[in-house]
Amino acid sequence: MDILGLRAVHIVIGVMVIVSGLIALLVKKGSIPHKVVGQCFVVSQVIIGLVVLAQAWFTPERISSLGILFVFFILYLVVSAWLTIHRPKANIKSLDMAMPFMALAIATAGVVMGFNALHHPNTAKNLAPTEAYFLFSALAFMAMLLDVRYLNKHGLQGKQRIIRHVWRMGCAWCFAVSAPFSQGGVVLAWISADPVLSMAQMLLVGAAIFAVYQFRTYAFHRN
Repeated sequence: MDILGLRAVHIVIGVMVIVSGLIALLVKKGSIPHKVVGQCFVVSQVIIGLVVLAQAWFTPERISSLGILFVFFILYLVVSAWLTIHRPKANIKSLDMAMPFMALAIATAGVVMGFNALHHPNTAKNLAPTEAYFLFSALAFMAMLLDVRYLNKHGLQGKQRIIRHVWRMGCAWCFAVSAPFSQGGVVLAWISADPVLSMAQMLLVGAAIFAVYQFRTYAFHRN
């Protein structure tokens, strides 16, 4: 597949990610439509992650190292969230035990990439914000600590289980919404140069965060 083909697949699957994630937030939780669009969201995220990695392989100048870190962090969030709700309660498997190691690897890579960007600013690809490396590293490290807690408790039950699923899926979706507009993105990066369109981007991301917060509140108060 050529580069244009990969970009076309990226755009189509990216739209599926955003739409399926939004529908999953809006429909009745636990219903068949929710399960169907949720599975679509997970599969779409995995596919688009593979597509981005393929684009990075063929056109490394177009995707920053931050973008690669971003992809792995989203995949980690989606897979760990899916495992949380897909597994029977208090049923821990080897893949669950691998999640904190994946999070730790992402956190470590973020720190290494961040310091590399600080010490070699002229070689940092696509001028990715140096602070972003440390931000994702910190988020991954906190997620790793929560994974350890999750394993120590042999899984979660009730609303805590739902909240773990929701915040991870919700964060992954918010990141997916913002990704096409960010610097170093491969689809709509030109928007970041326009202040008016950038404002529209921030409103869209803000709406996504608000939707996740609303559902998180719903999950917390659910009996």
